[in-house]
Amino acid sequence: MRANVSLLSVPRASGKTLCPRPLSLPSASRSSINHHPRSLHTPPSSLVGRDVRTSPCNPQAILLSRTSVGGTRNHSSSPAVEPPAAIPEISEENSYDIVIIGGANAGLAFACALLSQPTISSTTKILLLEGSSLDKTRNWSGEGDWENRISSLTWENISWLETIGVWKHIEQSRSCPVEEMIIWANPSPNSFPTIHFPPLGHPMARMTENMNLQRALLRRIEEIGKGKVDLKEGKKVQEMRLGEGQRWVGLRVGETEWIKGSLVVGADGPNSPVRLFSKIETYGHAYQTHAVVATLNHPLSPLYPNTTAFQRFLPTGPIAFLPLSSEASTMVWSTLPLHAAALKRLSPEALTLMVNCGYQLPESTLTALTDEMIRADQLGQPFSANRINELLASLPIPGNTVGETDQPILPPTITSIHAPSVASFPLRLSHANEYLGQRTALVGDAAHTIHPLAGQGLNQGLADVRCLAEVLENTWKLGGDLGSITSLADYPRERYPLNHLILSTTDKLHYIFRARNGIVNWFRGTGLEIINELGPLKKLLMGGAGAQPNITTRGELSKSRKDDEREFGRVRGAGDELGQIGGWQMTAANGVESWFTIKGVAKMAGEVGVGLVREGMRKAVGALDNRNK
Repeated sequence: MRANVSLLSVPRASGKTLCPRPLSLPSASRSSINHHPRSLHTPPSSLVGRDVRTSPCNPQAILLSRTSVGGTRNHSSSPAVEPPAAIPEISEENSYDIVIIGGANAGLAFACALLSQPTISSTTKILLLEGSSLDKTRNWSGEGDWENRISSLTWENISWLETIGVWKHIEQSRSCPVEEMIIWANPSPNSFPTIHFPPLGHPMARMTENMNLQRALLRRIEEIGKGKVDLKEGKKVQEMRLGEGQRWVGLRVGETEWIKGSLVVGADGPNSPVRLFSKIETYGHAYQTHAVVATLNHPLSPLYPNTTAFQRFLPTGPIAFLPLSSEASTMVWSTLPLHAAALKRLSPEALTLMVNCGYQLPESTLTALTDEMIRADQLGQPFSANRINELLASLPIPGNTVGETDQPILPPTITSIHAPSVASFPLRLSHANEYLGQRTALVGDAAHTIHPLAGQGLNQGLADVRCLAEVLENTWKLGGDLGSITSLADYPRERYPLNHLILSTTDKLHYIFRARNGIVNWFRGTGLEIINELGPLKKLLMGGAGAQPNITTRGELSKSRKDDEREFGRVRGAGDELGQIGGWQMTAANGVESWFTIKGVAKMAGEVGVGLVREGMRKAVGALDNRNK
């Protein structure tokens, strides 16, 4: 007998912070490590709980270097902690202006960003430290099976990589353009509310293997960085300490070697040792979700090239179909941990059937099939392809009636899955309270992690390193201190609110699209249909996601638009295969569009007014200061 409650119907995860329990550290009092709940949607104003995590570095040594020893009487019977030995004298050869920890996407990209800055690259010493060898990246051939670590590079970031000389090193045959995007959710079998992002005249993004990008970044460093960027591979940081006068950071690499840097940049991932050393907290929460990834094989389409990204929102999370080549694509299926584990234990043939069901079956039928699959998996009897076919033949599949809508475009049918590519990982949303510490800065995953539904994780990291490199260049030109929090203040001032907006928006979308009840379904479906009719709004959404090439990191237009490009109204391209929606949805779209125009004018007028008031207040304060003097 089947249970009354579906295994896929789970309550929403708490929006409160899920702080990890602090590690037991004999070198520091645990009472000094506080933990407080924190909502993601409230920007930080001060430090909160310490996020103490394990890392490749020695966390005890790192914390010892930043913990005051002495000065407070200890009445416990525990033995007193001996102060660490003095940092030995560090040679000029091992002294650097900037030390980058982490040799993956963010670290390599930051080194390239620094090399693109004329003053920094010609007058500073830069070191990149990576705990493992980079030979796998260096020797990647660009042939053979697809990697399962694949990212969506937005057009904005591709344009930047071209300007700094990296993109020419990308293996183009292993980078697939995304020309269109189709997003839908259909709790009702006869309703397919959809957003279709049509072609922009250039790719919105390119699906690129992480190894492809990393090899291109490494080649650019080796091409122009000789004598400017030192690479130390297979070198793990064992200890970090602030040096004399807090003017530099000392790093013990290996057993005895010490190096120092005026600024240490943590590009060292979500469990960042640099963030731990800096005592920078994070807030956020873990999702009740794991992402299953796999490489999908399918036949060549006779109608259109495989350059469309698809994403369907299910009650457990989205399932994305992302193009790799004319006959291969990659999947990211975000779902419950039990479901993810059951999918991974299926044979390649059975998993192929389940992936096709994930894109094609009505939600009610897919939920029933998935419930049975999870129950069988928990009994140690993973489904076979024959068992799935038997269930499909017996389960009711609601059909469309005359006059009701149908989904016009679906991903191609999968014929096989590359078994070694199947993997999963847990999803977590986190954001550091600060991006700057004493002589430290955080970029990429060390500063923030995000749900993959928007494909923005890597793109946020690239925007971080680009911005930080520009700030360092301006600081150095003016004779400033590269490691000073004051000198680097423009970096978090620019990047923090933008990252926070993307994180919180993605988090809300995750819960809105997985919710299933009549009212939410109606509002979500209606909203999707209205947004699909509003061309300017769709362009705004794509611009915010980096799909427009004329948006810079500072949110400015890189070139003026011509009069015929100043579009107001909906896009009615002949190539829009999804057609146009009529009836009251069109009327609502017209009304919303007019409201956006009025709101835009009112906003501009309001900004002018606020600017005048602010300037008047500034002058008034200045007059009072002069009077007091």
